[in-house]
Amino acid sequence: MTKQVLLIEDDDALRASLAQTLDLEGIDVISTAHYVQARRTLRANFAGVVLTDIRMPDKDGFDILALAQSIDADLPVVMLTGEGDVPMAIRAMKEGAYDFLEKPCDTSHLIGVLSRALEHRELVLHTRRMEHRMRRSDPASVNFPGDSAASRDFRDALRRAADSGRHILLIGPDGAGKKLAAHTIFAMSEGRGAFVLVRTPEIDPASFKIETGAVDLSVKRMHLASRVQIDCVMDAVDQQPDARFIGSSENALPDVADHLNCVTVAVPDLAARRSDIDVIFEVLLRHAVRYANTEMPDIPPDTLAQIKARDWPGNLAELRAFANGFLAEQQRGGAVAQTLAEQMDGYERLVLENTLRSFDGKAAVVAEHLGLPRKTLYDRLARYGLRPRDFQ
Repeated sequence: MTKQVLLIEDDDALRASLAQTLDLEGIDVISTAHYVQARRTLRANFAGVVLTDIRMPDKDGFDILALAQSIDADLPVVMLTGEGDVPMAIRAMKEGAYDFLEKPCDTSHLIGVLSRALEHRELVLHTRRMEHRMRRSDPASVNFPGDSAASRDFRDALRRAADSGRHILLIGPDGAGKKLAAHTIFAMSEGRGAFVLVRTPEIDPASFKIETGAVDLSVKRMHLASRVQIDCVMDAVDQQPDARFIGSSENALPDVADHLNCVTVAVPDLAARRSDIDVIFEVLLRHAVRYANTEMPDIPPDTLAQIKARDWPGNLAELRAFANGFLAEQQRGGAVAQTLAEQMDGYERLVLENTLRSFDGKAAVVAEHLGLPRKTLYDRLARYGLRPRDFQ
């Protein structure tokens, strides 16, 4: 890292002298006499430290310290004063100053303090870069973002489940992201083979089996499956000891969990992650942008306010559909939706399209998945001009 110091001193002669001293030590100096210039220079990724006088006209050194703290609480600020003022020194340290020095300051002591501050800054920025790379390479952080306690605890639970090597049962409401959680666990697991997604309504007990020892198995909506189908899955897992079972259900399945000695992971709904809703929406929108191979649109403040204020009973599936609809409207150059009825129609169409796509256009399975009589499903599909065969 380039050694860099932002020097703020209103005395022109002293500022020039300090700048020359630091320059001789190989330190790049940005020198100014004004708070305004400091505000223009400081950023959260500023790769240096601040050296500021305390007593200055207008904005003083404590204003500089407050500015630095508001931008980055880990940004070292070394403060200088020409007066031996103990209370001022105590105040500076309490308010977060890295160090407090009295002018005139011995050159070797000044350089020593700044060198330690620069080392500290380099360590902080290096740690942040590493954490950023880890988050980008961590499927749990990528797929389930957010700083709420619910999001953090869920990510930790996914990591522990992946590391355990045991069979896993994901329990959570419809649309909360159980399928995504299963893929996340699979991506974080060692010795991965193929990922096979099996939905219990599609299981034929007469022919179902696991062909290879390197299979992760996700079973969808087990609570709707017959007892025969559930037993069929458990028997197949028993017969293939190298396979790893990742089941998902809205309801607890204690017999399955006990039989397979599963790690049970609760998948939180969006209500539990409500404070993360804007971050989650942006991630879902970025996914839609990549899928559509287009540019990321601006998100108007009123749209964010609407998202935060609205309940999302359909959880991630509903929010994802809203993000897709928002992007489609932005591409058409229109508003998100003019009326509640138009929003609901758009959401219903997206749910039908996504579900048909997920089940390869199998209308009977789609009807069961959505909890609709088959005739009602076909009526809804006809309303939007959707044909199951187009999704096969």
